[in-house]
Amino acid sequence: MPKSIDYTVKLYRAHKEGGFIVTKYEFGESHPTREITAAGVEDLVSQITAFAMEHGEGCRASVRCHAPRKPPGFKKATEDLVFNLQEQPLGKASAA
Repeated sequence: MPKSIDYTVKLYRAHKEGGFIVTKYEFGESHPTREITAAGVEDLVSQITAFAMEHGEGCRASVRCHAPRKPPGFKKATEDLVFNLQEQPLGKASAA
């Protein structure tokens, strides 16, 4: 059984614009954050998915591992976690 590792997950607002995923990073803005302890990458991704579904808005998950060494497959499993994306017209993000 894999060892349990602590992670911090932060959700940033995101939406789909054409064929692109646009993520908004606002300085000073508070983002939903959760501390997670997971045993293995599959467990981590399932807990992140549950957190994002509770949040309910379009978002991209940013995951920080607190262990000295990341578990195998961590980068591949966590680099493109996006949830609840909604399509918006092109140029919408630039105007907002």
